Amino acid sequence: MEEKTILYGYKMTHDTGFAPNPYHGVLTLATCKPCIRKYTKEGYWISGWTSNEVYDKDYNKHSFTDSNQKLIYLAKVSKVLGFKDYWEQYPLKRQPEKLIEVGKGCFKSCGNVLITKSDDIAFCGDNIYEPDANDTFGFKQHENPHHGEKEKGRDISGEHVLVCEEFYYFGVENAIPIEKKGVVHRWKRFPFDKGKEIIDFVKEHYTK
Repeated sequence: MEEKTILYGYKMTHDTGFAPNPYHGVLTLATCKPCIRKYTKEGYWISGWTSNEVYDKDYNKHSFTDSNQKLIYLAKVSKVLGFKDYWEQYPLKRQPEKLIEVGKGCFKSCGNVLITKSDDIAFCGDNIYEPDANDTFGFKQHENPHHGEKEKGRDISGEHVLVCEEFYYFGVENAIPIEKKGVVHRWKRFPFDKGKEIIDFVKEHYTK
């Protein structure tokens, strides 16, 4: 029996390179969307769609409507890791040890850290949870410009980091229209046939 294609989708309000992080050869989802991260298995697909307002990494606002909702990225999950394994196996996804001082080329992200555009890929690192037996949640959160202590519990509750070796990342600036029934809200699992249709369309028309 042919294995059915499972595709999860969710709305994105920010596309800053942090969640998901499409850098260093693999796309990863290590924060936000705890339900998707908790229940997704290897071989599943995940996708990010536009909200009515989406902010890019320069914090420019892009506006959409439900009737013209677009696809920001599509990815196939190749590994489902715990935070400990992710911390050890993907050091390139960590945040820089030292924060860049305020300067003319800086912009402000979600947190209180100012970072420069020339180094924003480094500051997009989503590997921010280091194992720490003395921490209430079991992990120390490294300083970053995206998530603070108030997001920590929600991030950790997802239990897993999704690592995707096959992915199609367009970014909010180049998000693509996809014919589908209904609107993706906070998150949903597409019907098997519709999920396969979306994946086949992207694979046929775009390069991973």
